[in-house]
Amino acid sequence: MKSSYNRLIFILSLIGILVAIYVLQSFIRQSSIVCVNNGCEIVRKSLYSYPLGIPVPAFGLIGYSLLTLFTFLRTISSDRRLLYGILGISVFGVLFVSWFTFMELFIIKAVCTWCAVSAINMFIIFFLVVKIHQMEVRKK
Repeated sequence: MKSSYNRLIFILSLIGILVAIYVLQSFIRQSSIVCVNNGCEIVRKSLYSYPLGIPVPAFGLIGYSLLTLFTFLRTISSDRRLLYGILGISVFGVLFVSWFTFMELFIIKAVCTWCAVSAINMFIIFFLVVKIHQMEVRKK
């Protein structure tokens, strides 16, 4: 069962990479992206979308890439540190998307569809990682 969760986290992380690349290219090129509302453009142009001068999707790309790498490595290794790495990245990811969603809703006053998809994706990953961690703890 935990290997199924691990595979699902791997697939969701790949999806996260694709979303992050798509949105990041619009930040870099300063071009619009396909969006179901005008929120993506408002968010992209906001100063809050560049914490520490780094485009928000770059954080997502790094996080999802690390999740992909660590979940892949978990398929070939039973090293528990990989699970702790995945847990740490997903905790950071949930905190980051929560902060950014708060900024979108209450400061920027616009919601980027792609950011919302990424936030939901990260929350699903987090809950799957917690489930795997609980199964590991019970196994001891």
